[in-house]
Amino acid sequence: MKIIKNIIIIIIYLLFVGDRHACPLQPCFADFRFAVIGDTRNDSKDGINVKIMKTILDKIKSEGVDFILVTGDMITGSTKSAVHISRLKKWKGIIERYKIPFYISMGNHEVESEMSENIARSVFEMPQNGPGGLEELTYSFDHKNAHFVAIDTAIFNNFHSIGQAQLNWLKEDLEKNNKSIIFIFGHDPAYPVYNHRGGSLDKYAAQRDELWGIFKQRKASVYFCGHEHLYNRSVHEGIYQIITGGGGAHISASEKQGGFNNFAIIDVKDNNEIDVTVKDISGSVRDTLKIR
Repeated sequence: MKIIKNIIIIIIYLLFVGDRHACPLQPCFADFRFAVIGDTRNDSKDGINVKIMKTILDKIKSEGVDFILVTGDMITGSTKSAVHISRLKKWKGIIERYKIPFYISMGNHEVESEMSENIARSVFEMPQNGPGGLEELTYSFDHKNAHFVAIDTAIFNNFHSIGQAQLNWLKEDLEKNNKSIIFIFGHDPAYPVYNHRGGSLDKYAAQRDELWGIFKQRKASVYFCGHEHLYNRSVHEGIYQIITGGGGAHISASEKQGGFNNFAIIDVKDNNEIDVTVKDISGSVRDTLKIR
């Protein structure tokens, strides 16, 4: 009887407790969750589509995310420094009310003058481990079992070009990485699908290909971006590109082509599986993707 009792205890333990990391008898639970949004700007006085941005952030808040990645074009910028900094501060004030940590990448509408990059540094506090001259604009950080890299595709007077210094830094950064999952985020698509063909990273195809080659060599999982005001996912040489540019800027495609306000929720599981759920402004699921 004692042996049978012990066997029953072991079975109950495996069913209801078990090894969380192995997940042999129960679903693997998300180790962490984050959101991705982009292109929250518009042509209003504040340069922000406040209504849609807040609606999306309300939805994101209800998802219980650890943090938010922002793929640029937060505001419609200005060559007047006082206006530019005011708009960035307002945008920051809006998102900070939700008490969710966030990480930004620079969009072309944040870079309107030679002062824009320093203005961004003065408003936001991002990691300072990027290449010389691009500190806080290009950077990386770790979260649990994943490594995140923000790249700058909107360098003043050199839009859509990564540049060799940034490529060299990226190689070194990813060589040092010891996390099992890699996510990259930036503003420009590497492979645009609609109205920014030729006006994204594809403008300098050789650099784009070198960048993607680094992603491939280091086995990155996803490149998140915006710039095109729509939702789209594609896969190139085994690496996903997800465009989430529906945060409030004017929609640039038909709904059938992904033209709707959107955000993405990413669940990273403790067994390194990744679940992507894309939702519209009402919270309805528009797409799902599992990456293993």
